[in-house]
Parts: sequence; C-alpha cells; structure tokens
Amino acid sequence: MTQRIPSSRIALFALPALPVVMAHIPVGAIIPSFYAKHTAASMAAIGSVFLVSRIFDAMIDPVIGHMSDRTRGPFGRRKPWVVAGAAVMVLAVWALFTPAPDAGAGWLMAASMALFLGWGMLEIPYRAWSVELSRDYAERTKISTAIAVMGALGTLLFMAIPLLPIFASSEIGPPTMALMAMVIAVLLPACVVLAVWRVPEGDALPEERSTGLEAIRSLARNRPLLIFVVTFIFGGLGTGAFTAVFYLFVDNHLGIGDRFAMLYVASAAANLAGMPLWHRVMQRIGRHRALALSWGSLVFVQLAMLAVPKGEAAFVPMIGLAIAFGFAEAATKVAPYAMVGDIVDYETWRSGVDRSGSYFSFMILIAKLNFAIGGGAAFLLLGLIGYSATGVNNGFAASGLIAVFVGLPVLLWAAAAVMATRFPITRKRQEILRRRIESRTRAI
Repeated sequence: MTQRIPSSRIALFALPALPVVMAHIPVGAIIPSFYAKHTAASMAAIGSVFLVSRIFDAMIDPVIGHMSDRTRGPFGRRKPWVVAGAAVMVLAVWALFTPAPDAGAGWLMAASMALFLGWGMLEIPYRAWSVELSRDYAERTKISTAIAVMGALGTLLFMAIPLLPIFASSEIGPPTMALMAMVIAVLLPACVVLAVWRVPEGDALPEERSTGLEAIRSLARNRPLLIFVVTFIFGGLGTGAFTAVFYLFVDNHLGIGDRFAMLYVASAAANLAGMPLWHRVMQRIGRHRALALSWGSLVFVQLAMLAVPKGEAAFVPMIGLAIAFGFAEAATKVAPYAMVGDIVDYETWRSGVDRSGSYFSFMILIAKLNFAIGGGAAFLLLGLIGYSATGVNNGFAASGLIAVFVGLPVLLWAAAAVMATRFPITRKRQEILRRRIESRTRAI
C-alpha cells in the first residue's frame, strides 16, 4: 500500500500479540512442572509428551505456511486462518491450563498438540499479513515494533497475575492457572476480532500456485534468506543458551536465586521501554545494522557479568545488567520479522510469486529450533564438564558454568552481529523492490 496506515490501526493490528504471548510463556517454563505436581502424569510421560508435541509442532508449521499462501476466499487468505487459529487456541489453553487432578499424559498430549496447532494457524498467517499490510520500509518497521511492544506487555501482564492479592502466595497453582486461562480466553478473541474487523488485508499480490516442493526450492535459491538464516541461527542459539543457564548462574553461582523474579521483571520492563528507541535507530541506520548493534551490545553486557561479585553484593549490579540486557535485546524482537518481509519482497520480485506464509513458517521453525538446540547444547556442555545443579562443584566445574554461560552466547552473538552487517537488502534496495512489485501489481 502506498497510503500510510494510521497509528491507531497499527495498534489494533498488534493487539493479538499480547494474549498470544501470555498463552505461550507457560508452555516451556511452567506447564511441565505444573503437571508433574498437580496431575497424575509422571515425569517420564511429561517429557515424552513434550518431545512428541514439539516434533508435531515443527512438522505442521511449513504446511500451514504453504496452505495459507494458497488460500483464496471472500475474507482474504490470512484472516480466516487467524480467526480459526484463535478459536483453537482458546479451547486448547483452557484444556491445558485447567486439567483435572487425575489427568494423565493423554490429556496433556491432546491439549499441547492442539495449542501448537492453533498457534501455528494464527501466528504464521498473522506474520505474513503484517508484511503485506505495507511494503514501505519505515512503516514495516513500525508494524513489527508495535507487535513486539504488545508481546512485551503480554509478558508483564502474565508475570503480574501470580502477584495479585487474591492469591495466598505467588506460587503458580491451579487457581492461578485458571485465572490465566480466563484472561486469555477473553482477551484473545476480543483482540483478534478487533484486528480482523478494523485492519484490511494487505496488497493484492501475485498468487501462489506453486507446489510445496517449489516453495522449498525457492528458499534455497534466495541469497538474502540464506544470509539471514545464518545470522538468525547464530543469534538465536546464543539466546537459547543464555536463557537455559541464566537461572543457574544467578542461583548457584551468585547465590541470589530468590531475586531472580526481580531481575526478570527489570529486564522485561527495559525490553518494553527499549523498543520505541530501537525503532528510531532502525529508521536512521537500517534494520540490519541495528540488529548487528543489538547483538554486539549483548556481547558487552554478557562480558560485564564476569565482574559481578557473589552474594548479596551481586543484586545491584545484576539489576543494572538485567536492564541493560533487556534494552539491548529489544531490537532482536523487532528487526528480524521486518527483515523477513524484505526477503519476501525479493522473492516476489524475483519469481513473481508471493510466499509470505512459507517464509514466515520457515523463520518460526528456526526460532523454535534455536531455543531448543541452544539450551540443549548448553546443558550438554555442563554435563560433559561434570557440573551439578544440586550438588557441590569443584573449581573446574564451577569455572565451566561461567565459560558456558558467558563464553557460548558471546561467541554466537558476535558471529550474528558480523553476519547481520552482510544482509544485502538495505532501505534503498527495498524501496526499489517495492516500486517494481507495485508496478507489476498494477499491470495485473
């Protein structure tokens, strides 16, 4: 679209990100231990269920992306998927968050797979819709920023629910999970209805009539995508490793595990506050350079953690570093999605076919793998050096924790920062692509 989108409409479009984030934070961080404590499912069964459901999740994403690209109808090709995905998510969240005490692995399997299915049906077409709303470089950054801001607000709202005075403690038990489910069940349909009702479909683009195999081949032939993928993998693996080991560093090494929630809230608040500022930086120096600056900044924040003393004296410097980390990381939640939009533009110009859904499904799949593999690699390294999360560690094992927590993310983020500077679609080149696509669209 050449016409500017009002800020109020962009805000409405971004609304669904708030309840979607609220629904997915507990899946990895809370649901496994919650089911182990409050249902009849065994630890082994829970582990097996999440392994199978994650494999299912990875398999369905490319299918949803390709089918979304091929969907045609009176309501467009993205909106029906978003509405259907929201409906599936609401039912799945209620089932997953409010199990009966005698619920077993079968209930957990069905509910978690339904949630992953609904999330894919909503998230992938929604992200494709976001880049089709506007092909303007600056406006696309603004849309990605708005989505990230809503996601950050969803994180803060999720963390605030257990702290409400209606609960006897901040422990996340069945009453807390039930309230979370009710909040999501109300917010998600309301936010999706507002977005679908008030925000139009994107540009009328060339239709996707290729096969799934041709869509896969297009991924391999797209040079900007390949550069982005390498960049995104390095950065994502670093963040996955950091996230997996952060609590061990705070609790076992520094000895301030009881302050972990405060550090997390401080980082999340800084993340939210930093997004509008990073938006300005992206407008000035370009998305790929801002992303490189963001990952480069994380390198220095991580290295600074080496100087934090142990014990109570660690809290004040760690609060400062948590704020710095949250601020520096904010760009990594905005720039990549807008950059994939630029990559889609390149593919649309090159092949004459729009594959937004397929490309975003590929990106989301990589993001999921990054988190799992980065965290898994970090724990594997800790296991190889003999580190124990519950026992006493000798000097070698204790030093190994620092090496894994600091060294592994630093190396990966540094590599990501270097690769980000090599991304070829600058603002000027994207504007050229946009004009050529618009000329082709008018000729159809």
